Amino acid sequence: MIYTIEKANLISEQLKKFTTGYTHHIVGHYSNIDFWMNEVIEALHTIDNHKKRFDKIYDAQKAWTEEHGTVVQEYCPVCNGKCEFGAGKPVLPKLKHKTEIAEARKDVVDSAYFFLIRCFRIGLLNYDELNKKCKSIGTSIDPDDLKK
Repeated sequence: MIYTIEKANLISEQLKKFTTGYTHHIVGHYSNIDFWMNEVIEALHTIDNHKKRFDKIYDAQKAWTEEHGTVVQEYCPVCNGKCEFGAGKPVLPKLKHKTEIAEARKDVVDSAYFFLIRCFRIGLLNYDELNKKCKSIGTSIDPDDLKK
């Protein structure tokens, strides 16, 4: 699992616990709402910039292998495993996990949203505060979710 997804999933799981917890627990976690909103925003930033970071990794590894003539063998009889020396061609990273990254992004936004909705329903947020926080994570409010 890549760091970007693990980080988003960890934040999502934590917020889900808050959403379904006892009201007095929610009040306690709400006291740190700025921290949690910053965690969500940073996770979204990390997700949104994943491709840019991957491209840097790819370009650096490609330049290194070309400059140093580094190749990778899947099995080297001398090393008894993967080896950078000998015949073969460079093994460069492949961009994968696109679906998982998109799912992690959606999950972290949804988890934050439902935590905010829970805070609204118990009176910790007014509508304007809820709206502002939802906009900060790129989502809107479903009027059906406002029913207490």
